[in-house]
Parts: sequence; structure tokens; C-alpha cells
Amino acid sequence: MPVIRFSPPRLGRWLAIGASALLIAATAIAQGLPPEPPLPPIRILAPEARQPVRVQRAVVRTEIVGLAAATRVELELFNPNAEALQAELQFPLLDGQVVTGFALDIGGQLRAAVPVEKVKGRQVFEDVVRARVDPALLEATQGGHHKLHVYPLPARGQRRVVLEIRESVPASARPVWRLPLRFGGAVGALDVAVQVAGVAPRALSATLGAERLGATAHNGGSRIAFGRVTHQGHDGLRLALPAAPREPLVSTDTWQDQRYFLAELPVAASRWARPAPRRVALLWDASASGAQRDHAREFAVLDAWFRQLGEVQVQLVVARNEAEPVQTHTVRGGDWSALRQRLQALPYDGATRLQALQPPADADIAVLFSDGMGNWGAAGLPSPAMPLVAFSSSAGAAARTLRHAAEASGGAYADLQALDTAQALPLLTHERQRVVDVQAEGARDLELGSVYPQGGRIGVAGVLTQPRARLQLTLSAPDGARQVRRLELSADGAPPPVRGATPVAVAAHRWAGWRIARLEADLERQRQAIRRLGQAFGIASTETSLLVLDTAEDYVLFDVEPPPDLRAEWDTLMLHRREGAVRRQQIALAKTVERFNEKLAWWEKAFPKDAPPPPRVAPGSGSDNRRAAPAAMARPPAPAPAPAPGGAAPQPALPGDTTIALRPWQPDEPYARRLRAARDEDLYAIYLDERPGYAKSSAFFLDVADLLVARGQNALALRVLSNLAEMDLENRHLLRILAYRLQQAGAVADALPVLERVRRLAPDEPQSWRDLGLALAQSGEAQRAVDTLVEVVSRAWNDRFPDIELIALAELNAIAARAEATGRPVDLWRLDPRLRRNLPLDLRAVLSWDADNTDIDLWVIDPNGERAYYANRLTYQGGRMSRDFVGGYGPEEFSLRQAKPGTYTVKAQFYGHRQQIVAPATTLMLRLSTDFGRATQKDQDVVLRLSGRGDEVTVGTFTVGEGARP
Repeated sequence: MPVIRFSPPRLGRWLAIGASALLIAATAIAQGLPPEPPLPPIRILAPEARQPVRVQRAVVRTEIVGLAAATRVELELFNPNAEALQAELQFPLLDGQVVTGFALDIGGQLRAAVPVEKVKGRQVFEDVVRARVDPALLEATQGGHHKLHVYPLPARGQRRVVLEIRESVPASARPVWRLPLRFGGAVGALDVAVQVAGVAPRALSATLGAERLGATAHNGGSRIAFGRVTHQGHDGLRLALPAAPREPLVSTDTWQDQRYFLAELPVAASRWARPAPRRVALLWDASASGAQRDHAREFAVLDAWFRQLGEVQVQLVVARNEAEPVQTHTVRGGDWSALRQRLQALPYDGATRLQALQPPADADIAVLFSDGMGNWGAAGLPSPAMPLVAFSSSAGAAARTLRHAAEASGGAYADLQALDTAQALPLLTHERQRVVDVQAEGARDLELGSVYPQGGRIGVAGVLTQPRARLQLTLSAPDGARQVRRLELSADGAPPPVRGATPVAVAAHRWAGWRIARLEADLERQRQAIRRLGQAFGIASTETSLLVLDTAEDYVLFDVEPPPDLRAEWDTLMLHRREGAVRRQQIALAKTVERFNEKLAWWEKAFPKDAPPPPRVAPGSGSDNRRAAPAAMARPPAPAPAPAPGGAAPQPALPGDTTIALRPWQPDEPYARRLRAARDEDLYAIYLDERPGYAKSSAFFLDVADLLVARGQNALALRVLSNLAEMDLENRHLLRILAYRLQQAGAVADALPVLERVRRLAPDEPQSWRDLGLALAQSGEAQRAVDTLVEVVSRAWNDRFPDIELIALAELNAIAARAEATGRPVDLWRLDPRLRRNLPLDLRAVLSWDADNTDIDLWVIDPNGERAYYANRLTYQGGRMSRDFVGGYGPEEFSLRQAKPGTYTVKAQFYGHRQQIVAPATTLMLRLSTDFGRATQKDQDVVLRLSGRGDEVTVGTFTVGEGARP
């Protein structure tokens, strides 16, 4: 038995790990190199920039040892504008790459980022931006996409950021490493140097587009270096490396006092013919992101396969936010032209419901074409009873999701950007042996990169517990034959490191990456485990981000452990932090009880319904001095009496002639006018024609969905609306708008997973809990609704969310009262008894909006002509306005216990914003209610937009008949 000795904690004699690298299913039959995927660019977004932010200088340094690569990318961003800006860098990673660190220039020195919980990282970044100091945040989203937020980019100044990336080059007959050099535009100066340890210059082949680059001998290996001025970035660097040796390869390193190993065992490229299927389930993702796939490569694979099969029945499942009815096509003599025409005619539109990609039960094999990025509904890819072969063909696909689903079914996954048709075809026509068991003595926590050979190798990683260890892998062939492979590991007499190699923890990070990939397949139950791994290894993942702050005080304020250079100062400052979370919670509850008693006193007071004296605030006044003295302009509440021992006395409902009239929202954009003039049968086609010009506009999809609903085309309206989930994978503002519209359309079941996601993204914002609680109530889940709203009432929130506790408390008590009236009471044990009091209302209006750091005002003009708003919070007849919300989202609430007959006009006004990244319009969500808190409560919702400061819109009216209570 061969003994493979440990190398010291360096890149050492590397090993091609391959498991997170692209699946090379049948390398033994391939001739030459596979086609290579396009290199993804970096996009720089700064919406407020009049002139685009650009990369002034890019410095790239890479070290390659064996088939492991560590890259450092330093970017100098230049802001040519006269104002400081916030910028966002978006970049997808190739499969197998992982970001292991980044740094931001603060005061001329680079400060390393620290790992934080993802939700906390976003919260801290936004809070620090409001304070106008220096943060940066790196987030991983779906499918290998990453976002780097930087603030501020100084006016006419520059800022440096550094990214660190590690990756493994897929093993093959001639491994190829590639370096993307597209930076979202021309780069003023580009400086690249790549060192390859232990490899002579003549063994390398480097090209930059059509240009061949020479290598020079350097430090026992080779060096490739070049510079460019005004680099346009159309081409990336391509470096062909020597083939990896065929013997087992092992590397070890130490991370946080634990010794990790990474072993690769060569496996013979054996394969067995798969029985020809009679029925094929073709699962086709036709969501909006499907337009980015390389359909020519997909069709080429199908064409070759159907030619081999000759005759087969194909059950076509087309899925977006919903699945279309299954269509059956028969392929005869390899002719699948009718099916191909059907696929070519498909519009790519709507969100991706992975669960809709369900193959019919009688299929012999399922073939999936998708990027694997689900964003509609809570469930993931189904677990089919037959083998699933999954293909992706676009940058940033969710390779882990697709690979896990395919391999769990006995199938396989491949990226068609990395394989040609000849290499991909065997996945459909042949089966391979797979690992069915792995054991170890002297090691624990074993992780497989894949159960199938990757590039002719099986990769295993784990934690060593003894100086010597033994691995045993059992492979099973499709015919049932089994093969046992053993590998002994020893730390004694390790071979010397390759000259020029730099100590890098490759084995540890590969182990962490594989474990995270496995846990992400069960994301809902494994979030905490993924979070712990990301924080321990400094990896940006679905649950962790990397954060840079300005000072030690910032790290203390937000309770974030700092980088080593600030640790001593941070430790000292933390000793002085006295007030705990429990005390803050107690203070917040006491304030809520006090303000609820004030509201109760207002509710119990009788207000006059006769003609009022001349108004104290003239219409239109107050806008210029709105922050001067709103308290002085408001009528002070009466002293609070002792709370009543029981619920409020029963109140009769308003008479039936009390109505709500909403003013329809009618956009005036050219596409809207064209759609309004179209015939019903032409609406969707015209929408598809207009869509390319508005692909990034949420307003476009909202408006089109409204027009489709108005014409009775509800299914298409929902499809169009679901595009909001495709626009930005982690934009909670867009997701809130989407959820509100779904609730307005009665699609509460679709809204709930969206709001659950918003709550995960922003649990520090009370609106996330309130929105979810109201949707749960709308879906009939009263107990879950009140449990969720209790979080809003009882937690301590940022001061920029005034009165949200009282607004949510009113809703909570109303839900509880209605549940009790229907004989299904809810348990309010988590709600302080002092707050358990339903306060029914004749009229209620609640305004929310989608933009943070934005001030929208709710106005209600009553039959007396008196306006209730931020500066007149208590009207003559008792209309009560909640405190002014100047920091974003709302809600603002108007309440009236007993309504005087007449018309009440509800308006909204855009006052201003303090955003660094400003949306072209702010979306408003307004709910008007009559008989709020009674069994006869009726709600009507409206969603509309305001475009800028001073913009004002009439939302709707309440009309209270003369038969109302005096």
C-alpha cells in the first residue's frame, strides 16, 4: 500500500481538488481542451454618479502551486463626481473559486475585513453609512454572485479595495487557469504578475487574447508579468499548466489549531452504458434568467442525444413561477424539430419556482436545463425517483444546488460552458462508479467534493486527529461491483515544500467549502452551522459576510470583533460597556406601555362632531418649518386614566353606506399608453416587445401587472409581477413591494415566502416582522400572526422607527379580537398584560413605503376641512396621526374612533430623502380600513408611486353616510 506523506502547512506539492471545480464527467474520452466559459466581469454600480465611477488602477498578484491558486486583486476606484458616493461592485465567481478576504483603504492603510453574520453585516453597514463614516461590506448572494459595498468614494478622489480569492484548477490532460480582467470599463493602469512555483517556463503556455505571453525563470519556478495602459478588459489571461501526476496527491495545513488534510485519489475512467429510456422528462427553466443561458450549447447536447436514441417520448415541463401543463413530444429517427421549435419560441419571463421543475413519475430519466437559482416559493428542487441529469450554461449558476440534486438522484451535473457536446453527452448515455462509503482511522469530519470522480479523481478532506491516518473509500459500479481504495497518511518525513510557495491554508478552506456546500442543500435547518463555518474560516457565504469599519469604537458599538490591529483597543473599550440587552428591552417596554396609555386616553375621550373653530394651521403651511415645532402644533393628549379591566365596550359597526373609494393609479409612461390602447389578446406580446428597454425597472413590471389584472389576465399578471424576484437576489426593498402587490392581488400564499425572506434579510427592521405578521393574519394563521407582531411590540428598535410598536400593537389586538369572535382565540402569553386591549376604530389609514432614509407624509383631510398630518397630529373631531416617520419605510397611521359623516380624503406627499443610492421613484403601500378591530372590518389596499420631492397624490377617500353614529 503506498504511503503518502504529509507536506508542511504550505501549498506544498499540490493536489488537484476539483470537487468545487467544474464537473468533467468523461475526461478519458475527451480529445483536446474543452471550450471555456466566458470570464465574468466586475460591474461597478453608483446610480447617483453623473460620471461613471471607474477603476483607475488594478494590481493583480497570483501564486500557483501545483493546481492551487491564490490571487490578490487590488483595485483603485476613482470617483470623478463632485459628490461623495456609495458604490457597489458586483461580480460572479467561477465554480471552485472562493473569496477568503478583502481589505479597505482607511486613512491610507489597508484594513482587513472580519467575518460577521450576514444579516448583522448588512445592518451595521447601513447604520454606519447613515453616520457618514467609512464602512465596506462583501456579501455572497445566490449562485456564486458577490457584492462589495464601499462608502464613501470621496468627491474627485480614489479609494483602494483588495480582494483575496483562492481556487483549484480542474485537473485534466492540460489544466488551464484563467484570470478575468474585465473591470466594468477601461482601466487606467493594469499590472499583473503570476508566479508558478516549481514549474519551468517552457512547461507553461500563457495568452492574453490572441497575444502570447512569455514566462521567465523566477525563484525556482516561473513568472509571467505584464502591464497595460487604458486596458479595455475584453480578454482575460489564460495559462495552461502541466498535467497533475497520476499518483494520489495530498496536502495538509493548520487552521485555528486543527490539522486539515486534502487527498485526491486517481480513479480509472470506467463507464457503463445507460439503458436507453423510453420516456424522458425534459425540465426547462423558462424564467427571466433563462434568457442568459447558452441555448445553442443546450440544443447541441439534445441534438446529439436524440440522434443516438432514435425514438423516444419526451415529456416537456416548462416552469417559471408556475409550471405549464406537461406537453408530450415524440422523437422519431432522431428528429426533434417540433420540440426544438417549441423551445425556441418560449418567452423567458417570470421568477424561478424550483419545485415546479417536477418530472412526471413515469419518466425513466429527467434532464434539467436551469441556472438553479430559485426565488419563488420556499421549496427547492424536488427529489425525483429517477436519475436527474442537470445542465447549466450561464455564468454564476447555482452549481452546488444543481449538483446536489442531481447526484442525490443517481444522476450528474455539468456546466456546458466548460464541456463541449462530446464531453457532456456521456452524462446522458453512460453511468459511472460512485463513492458509496468513506471511513477513516485517525481522522474525522470527512467531506467529499463529489461522489463522482472529478477530472478522474475523488477528493476527500477532513480533520486529522492522529499523526497517522488511514482512509478507506468504497466505490460502487452501476452493475453492482464494488471497489475498495485505501490511502495511508503520515506526517513523518514530509517532502520539502516547493520553492517559492507561500503558506496558504488550502486544505482547510476546501474542507470548509465542501461542508458548506453540503449543508446548503438543507439550508433552512443548517443556517447556524453554515454561519459558524463562514465566521470561523472568514468565508463569504449564504450566512456570513466580510465587514470593514472605521474605528475601534465602531466595532465596539456594533459588537463586532475587530481585526488584529484594533484588538487591544477594542478589548479596553469593551470593558466599559455596561448596559445590557435585557435592560434596554425593559426600558423599551416601559416606554411602549406609557405611550399606549396615552393612546388609550385619546381613545376613551369624547371629541366634538360639530363645526370646528377656524383652523389653526392653514392648508399648505408648515412644509418649510416641518421640523421646527411639531409638538407645539399638535394637540396634547389628555392624561391617561387607569386601564380598563377588560376589553373595550362593544361598538356598533358603521352603517353599510360607509365606503372606501381608491383612486386608480395610471402611469403615463409610453409603454403604459401603448398597453392601454392594445387589445386584450395583444397585451402580453406588446409587454415582451417593450421589456428589453425596461428590464431593470421595477415600475415597469408593476405597471404591466396592474394592466393585466385590469383585463382579467391574472395568471400572466402574476408571472410578470414575479420578475421582481429575479431583478435583485437580495434586495429587500424590491421584495417588500412584490409581497405587497401579491397580497393586494390575493396571492397571500406566494407573498408569505417572500416576506419570510425579507425577515431573514432584515430582522433588525421592525417592518420585516410587521409585514410578515399581517400576511400571516391574512392567510388565516392568527396565532403565528400575533406571535410575530409581538416581536415588533416588545423589542427595542432604533429611534428612527417611531410609534411602530403602537401601530403593530393595534393590529395585534385587532387580530386577537377577531379570532376570539370566531371562536378560535389566540394565546397572548408573550404580550405584556398591560398592552392587551383592543381599540376599535371607525376609520384607519396606514401608509408604508419601500425606500430607506426617505420621508413620506400621510395626510387625511376630514369633512371639516381640517388636515391631519405630522404638524397637526390631533384634529378637532379626534383624528389621531402617529408620530412622523422621517427615516424610511413607515408606517404612518391615521386613526379615528368615531367618524363624523362626510368625505375623508387620504393623500401622500414625498418630502425628501437622505439616500446615497436613490431609486427613480418611491413605491407607496396604503391600507384603508373601516370598522378596524371589529368583526365587520374591511380593508382595501393600494400600491402607487411618487417620483420626487414635493410630489403629492390623492390615494382615495372614505365616505361616511349620514346614518353614522353621532
